[in-house]
Amino acid sequence: MSENKGAKEGFTLGLALMDAIPVIAFGIDMALLAKPLGSALFLAGAVISLLAGSCMVVYKLLLALAKKEVPGLKKAMPIGMSAGWLMMIAAAVINRSKINMAAIWQGVSSMPACIFFIGGLCFFAAFIIFFKTKFDADSARDNWIEEILNGCAWIMILIGVVLAVG
Repeated sequence: MSENKGAKEGFTLGLALMDAIPVIAFGIDMALLAKPLGSALFLAGAVISLLAGSCMVVYKLLLALAKKEVPGLKKAMPIGMSAGWLMMIAAAVINRSKINMAAIWQGVSSMPACIFFIGGLCFFAAFIIFFKTKFDADSARDNWIEEILNGCAWIMILIGVVLAVG
């Protein structure tokens, strides 16, 4: 852990808390989806992804509150996120015969859920375009933009899931 040398300017408590919004929304989404899917592999992947996202929240909290950078937390996020998503995709492939695609499509395409899913996908598209073209990980401004786009995307997906499942 490095003191002040690695601390980034402008990484505030607000930014760290904003980083927690997509992590919390993702966790709620996965909790709502894991039970109907009934797959331990899916649940394990979701938990690993959730923990990986939490690593970045803790990383930003330490930057904001202790002015300390813990690079291992930042490095754990993409590794854990990739592993978790691969596990969730593998669970869907393994359990594809048990998944009722007609029921999923009915929920996803129902009104008003579909509006929120489309909105979430639009925010994800904006997030990906920004991340690939303009994002500077050391810029607090860019991190705010990233978190706003990511947070809006996951909140829209969460609302869609609640409307589709509930």
